Amino acid sequence: MYLPSDDSILLADCLRRYHGNSALDIGLGSGIIAETLCRNFEYVVGSDIVIDTLESYKENSVRYQKTDNKRSKYGNGFELVCSDAAAAFRANIFDLIVSNPPYLPDDYGYKGKRIYDKTIYGGATGIELTLCIVRSSIPSLVREGSIILIVSSLSDLSRLHQLTHQLDLNMRKITEKKLFFETISAMEIRFTFTKKR
Repeated sequence: MYLPSDDSILLADCLRRYHGNSALDIGLGSGIIAETLCRNFEYVVGSDIVIDTLESYKENSVRYQKTDNKRSKYGNGFELVCSDAAAAFRANIFDLIVSNPPYLPDDYGYKGKRIYDKTIYGGATGIELTLCIVRSSIPSLVREGSIILIVSSLSDLSRLHQLTHQLDLNMRKITEKKLFFETISAMEIRFTFTKKR
């Protein structure tokens, strides 16, 4: 499980200005992002591909007080779902989809052996998992919705720009934080709207 760090806190802070009916947190981790979303959304889903992460959150979180009508003690609908990105969800359901995916390029240690830590490494150039999340999320996003992702300056961000251009999406930086060896940024991705004549 990925414990909250600078990237999680940056994402949680920028999400406070978003409101709506439904939100999805891809990659539940510690649950800090899902808990932030519960303050401003009527229905929130925390998802993770690792069932043990969901079980751990369910057992240890005060927030997860699910009743028969799927309402938490905070009054918001809240569910946990085991899913590969947004693959388990139907079309046009979420106003906001967020993720703090593993974003560092693969690293190699002693004798060139790959260091395998799926909580921080996002593929050969660091962006591969992020690209999969974007592709998977688009069908489940409402037309006026947003995807918010954390990315690193150490990743190949040109590939994310290329994908959003190919899919006719707009992308903008919401905020960033400079760290010792990298800059982490929260990026918002939305559908492109063309003006009618």
